[in-house]
Amino acid sequence: MKKLVPFLGLLIVFAWGCGKSEKKEETEKASTTVKEVTKSNKKIVARVNGRPVYEEDLMGRPTKEVIVDEILYEEGLKRGLDKKFEERIERYRRSLIINELKTEIIKTIPKKVDPKEIEGYYKENESRYKYLRVIEVSVEDKNLAEEIHQKALEGQDLEKIALDYTNSGKKATVRDSGFRKNYNDIFGGKDIGSVSEVIQEGNGFKILKLVEVREVPLSKLNQPIKSNLLAKKRAEAIQEFTEKLKEENKINVEIIEEEGK
Repeated sequence: MKKLVPFLGLLIVFAWGCGKSEKKEETEKASTTVKEVTKSNKKIVARVNGRPVYEEDLMGRPTKEVIVDEILYEEGLKRGLDKKFEERIERYRRSLIINELKTEIIKTIPKKVDPKEIEGYYKENESRYKYLRVIEVSVEDKNLAEEIHQKALEGQDLEKIALDYTNSGKKATVRDSGFRKNYNDIFGGKDIGSVSEVIQEGNGFKILKLVEVREVPLSKLNQPIKSNLLAKKRAEAIQEFTEKLKEENKINVEIIEEEGK
């Protein structure tokens, strides 16, 4: 019995030591986790092969779903799939860098546009804001087109001319274009009643007469014009910045082929 007392004492000391050691390990483990969270300021919700998955990585998705993605990503890397996307990744990286610089340049440009600039732009591009209504007569014979054109220039009604020819057995088609902008090149700056030259279109010929003009007032175009002017200023600022860089860094630029050639 006397021999058992020292032995029991050793067991108690050993058990107390083990318990203390386990608590120490748990404390250290918890401390490490706290340090990891504190170090990155991000909360770790899981680990995959030791790689942390942060709470912000979830983006509202279940943790298990994100873990599945992590495992698949790791497998993809093992198979070398990252090589497949290197070029695309580099293009994306390049665009991020370029856009970051452009954003910095654009920040230096005032967002306000002088009303006089808007008015000046409107006047310079007035034809862009005009909608023209045109009467069009189409025929298949050039000589007939010339006859109709001459009568229209003399002031005769284009529709009546076409109707007279149709009644006499000669084919002449009349069409009302409705309001369009694509006639500004033909009738830009011309008065209502103006007649175009004979226009050949494929195997046919046509004569146009301007019958009505509608203008979009400046009051309805302030914001679109302002946006156009700001876009122009931004493009000019970026161009100016790159020209300065080219000069300062003695960058050699060689254009091999012009665009559109």
